[in-house]
Amino acid sequence: MEDDEKFELQKFCGRTKVPIYTKYKVQDSSNVINCKRKKEYDYFICDFCGNEIEIKKKQEEMVGGIDVLPYSLTGMHNLKIALCNKCVKPLLKELEKIKMESDTSDL
Repeated sequence: MEDDEKFELQKFCGRTKVPIYTKYKVQDSSNVINCKRKKEYDYFICDFCGNEIEIKKKQEEMVGGIDVLPYSLTGMHNLKIALCNKCVKPLLKELEKIKMESDTSDL
């Protein structure tokens, strides 16, 4: 995420569960319309950076997952978001900036 972009919590406010997407592999055939699709894997999309987080059977092999952000951190009710492991620290820093800006604007 670039410096000029802000992480907007409002987008995820009304979401009750994180959407799961499916990646398909198209099998070769002469007719594209009638070709068979084979399911490769399911995945989440990271809400911070937009990368795919593949859902695996063993949770310790995944490179991210779903996180519930509490009210004390966001100022909103519990938010469910999908995050990569590399996006946790940058998200926390961004949330601290937002919290500091809202605290100084209240004065």
